[in-house]
Amino acid sequence: MRVLILGAGGLTGRYLVQEGVRRGFSVDARTRTELDISLPDVARETLAEDKVDAVINAASVTSLEFCEENPVLSRKANCEAPEAWAKECGRRGVRFVHLGTDYIFDGKKQSAYLPSDPVCPLSRYGRDKAEGEKRVMRANPQALIVRLAWVFGHGGKTFMSQLPRILAEQEVVELAGGRTGSCTYAGEAARTIFDLVGAKAEGITHGVQSGQTTWKGFAETAAKLMRARGKKVACREIREIPQSQIAGMKVARPAFSPLDLSETERILGRKIPAWEIGLEDYLREIGW
Repeated sequence: MRVLILGAGGLTGRYLVQEGVRRGFSVDARTRTELDISLPDVARETLAEDKVDAVINAASVTSLEFCEENPVLSRKANCEAPEAWAKECGRRGVRFVHLGTDYIFDGKKQSAYLPSDPVCPLSRYGRDKAEGEKRVMRANPQALIVRLAWVFGHGGKTFMSQLPRILAEQEVVELAGGRTGSCTYAGEAARTIFDLVGAKAEGITHGVQSGQTTWKGFAETAAKLMRARGKKVACREIREIPQSQIAGMKVARPAFSPLDLSETERILGRKIPAWEIGLEDYLREIGW
């Protein structure tokens, strides 16, 4: 299979490239600097030159604060560009896969969100991603949307990606309290995404790992696993504080946003590994 991966320089994009190569696919990896997916006619021009079987769009603007301050850029990257690529892929008979987020929900539900649940985003980022999903499916009903959440992995800038280093260096770790969700090791997300492509899945699915946790629960588990592996852990206290007191987190996030995996597991015919297994895989990968 020949696969074009957009946003190949990002966290999930890098793992998608690695997984595609591991499976023996012909992978064309394009970073944001190599290919701006929001440029006019870029989808048509790229696919006219690059004959591929599938396009996986891992490119997006994910900083909630940046999106609030730059609504035009957010809409182009998270809404308009995915629609254009979905439409062009549909016209050419190329599979199109688009990555979504749990931030399209408001967090008021009392159980894990289903792919079919109505959206109610709290932020500009969430609104543009929700609108992007709608436009993708309207432009290409055979497209596949895979929602991820709380992604972590090697080289990632996310808090969860940085957490092992923080736990090793700081005696007191402060993190946002009052939030519960699904989390996703980027390596496992890449495997799930390619398995869904192989199963010819269509529509909206979830690609997180099973179970749910809080940021504090994730940090406590990481510290426990690191100590069990004989690694240095300077942290002696993990302290939850209100999100409003954390620099760079001024935009509202859903307080409760676990994603239900029953449909994904039905399509794949297997259980998705728990997030704790993904965390162990990550720690092993980075030598912690």
